[in-house]
Amino acid sequence: MKKLLAPLVGDASPVTVIGLCKNAGKTTAMRRLMAELEEECLGLTSVGRDGEGTDLVTGTEKPDLYIKAGDLFATARGMLPLCDVTVEVARLTDVMTPLGEVGVFRALSDGYIQLAGPSAAGQLPPLCEVFASLGADRVLIDGAAGRKSLAGAGIEGAALLCTGASLDRDMDLVVAETAHTCALFASRRPEHPALCAALDACASRFALFTPEGAPLELPLDEAGAPRWNKLPRRRCVLWAAGGITDPLLKTLARRGAPLTLVAADATHVLAGRAAWDLFLRSGGALAVRRELTIAAVAANPWSAYGWHFDPDQFVSALRRVLDLPVVNVKEE
Repeated sequence: MKKLLAPLVGDASPVTVIGLCKNAGKTTAMRRLMAELEEECLGLTSVGRDGEGTDLVTGTEKPDLYIKAGDLFATARGMLPLCDVTVEVARLTDVMTPLGEVGVFRALSDGYIQLAGPSAAGQLPPLCEVFASLGADRVLIDGAAGRKSLAGAGIEGAALLCTGASLDRDMDLVVAETAHTCALFASRRPEHPALCAALDACASRFALFTPEGAPLELPLDEAGAPRWNKLPRRRCVLWAAGGITDPLLKTLARRGAPLTLVAADATHVLAGRAAWDLFLRSGGALAVRRELTIAAVAANPWSAYGWHFDPDQFVSALRRVLDLPVVNVKEE
């Protein structure tokens, strides 16, 4: 098989496969990467459910997951009757799901599996450590649809971003949304070392600093909420833990003075393109406490809902606006 995705992710581990919507092609990309890494011992898990033949939400057909003997996978114990591999229990995790406790299993034969792994972001880094301790050369995480925040769950490595026609009938809109997500992922840590140190030590929901990292007083109302209209009329840096939403960006844009907003990572920006563009036009900028890397964009021109894009046009349109490798996993 031609190596398409493996050279793009390099030695990164874990590799998280994320999608802009359901049926964006995450499982197809993951299957391709698994096949290209056939010489490695893989550790596999999912933050949703994966490997079932039919999508439980949309009723559409899904590709299955086939692993080789020696690979490791983490899934709820209630999923084991749906797997046709012979397994040994390598580790129990104490992570509970509606389908039972998540265990780490080693495949003793080739076969099909279904995954239902941890759903909480904080449970992924310890699971990656378990995989490594059991001999996995690389960890692959299948992200749940629309759950981009789980790509930044405190883990290193790289991401494959899957986008496709299932997001919308309008190809230009799909391209624009993909470019927006990639631009957010390109955000980096501030350059000033003192500011980085101050941000890393910050445990507050909001905090204000100078560009050099000196703390500034954040005006608060009687209930303890920030008074955004009272922020200093100078360039400053605002740390915002948690999700960054449309109302926050619109409020900051009306402030009338340049501001650098710092998020935990790019996946915490939950605002839409319109609010984000308004914030940028007002002189705003984004920095992050933890950098994330998209290794490549996988384009799926086929929608599960009956329409599709011309494959060559779709890939070409994405390549014109992205400074990242763009591949059609099925065609290439």
